[in-house]
Amino acid sequence: MTPHFHFTLEPDWRTAPLAFWVHVPVAGSDTEFVPSAPVEVLHKGFMVLHVDAADVDLQFSSLAQLDHFIEVMVAKPLPTSRQLSRKRELSVGPNGHWLSRLPARLKAPKQRAKLVSKLQAVREKLSQSGGARNSYSRFL
Repeated sequence: MTPHFHFTLEPDWRTAPLAFWVHVPVAGSDTEFVPSAPVEVLHKGFMVLHVDAADVDLQFSSLAQLDHFIEVMVAKPLPTSRQLSRKRELSVGPNGHWLSRLPARLKAPKQRAKLVSKLQAVREKLSQSGGARNSYSRFL
């Protein structure tokens, strides 16, 4: 089964739900992040990956975000949004964390296993197709 996903071009990469939590600004810089911020497609915007998961549109503007999502969802037990939001060391509360905004049905153990499998298949497909002429190359 091939997972359903597509890309859109968006004006800002920060609109993806995981962007704030994954790409941490380097102290004293407005343009440097760890891991690096996504690269803009010149004059078009930023590639955002959309994966359909049980009628939920999951959005990622970088592979680092996709990898982080998989890492969190595969954890047993699932970490709380409070635990995850503390890692950013800001006063942004757990209710604003991407995990707290994720529908509860996707957090159930059986559904999480299916979701992780699907996202790993998407990740593998993107990695295999990452050539310079490929439309995914800006995302990678």
